[in-house]
Amino acid sequence: MKIVALFIALAVLEATYFLALTSLLMFGILNIVHFMIFSAIGFMFFAITYVIYKLLKLQILIIKAGIRLSSEKLAIKNVVRKPRKRYLIFQVLAENVLSKSDVEKVFSKVFNEFFGIIGGGEVNPKLVLYDEKSMRGVLRFVHTQRSKVLFALAMVSEVTDGKVGFIPLKITGTLKKAKEIVKTLALD
Repeated sequence: MKIVALFIALAVLEATYFLALTSLLMFGILNIVHFMIFSAIGFMFFAITYVIYKLLKLQILIIKAGIRLSSEKLAIKNVVRKPRKRYLIFQVLAENVLSKSDVEKVFSKVFNEFFGIIGGGEVNPKLVLYDEKSMRGVLRFVHTQRSKVLFALAMVSEVTDGKVGFIPLKITGTLKKAKEIVKTLALD
């Protein structure tokens, strides 16, 4: 807005210059040749002022567009960002010992039943570690889908008619830490 005010002030100043030249010509102080020369100089200054005004407005638009573009790049970067993984340590409660494939089948059945193929795919669950002796395991999932994973674990007993139950013990950000927790739980 300051640029517009500056341009208006300069335009008023140059209009005053032309009025002064015209009045000097009318009173006979200035002859027609000098009037033409000074008028050409005045028009040249006015044209230069107008070009500078347009360039400054264009520069401001470019800066604003650059700011908008950089903020859109950040937004796209956050959307396209690779999802982080979380690891859930869980305990299986069952009458019989379940194998790793049985636990995987239970997980796929629960996620498909409650969230469908697409919803289960968003969670991207994967059983990365399972110990049949202690019946503890580690489930990897996408960090934004934590509530879905906990809900699915709570619903395991509903899907298996109360024969199998999963108890979430801990959620961690690295597989190394998850393995350490499983080892410390095995010692207890």
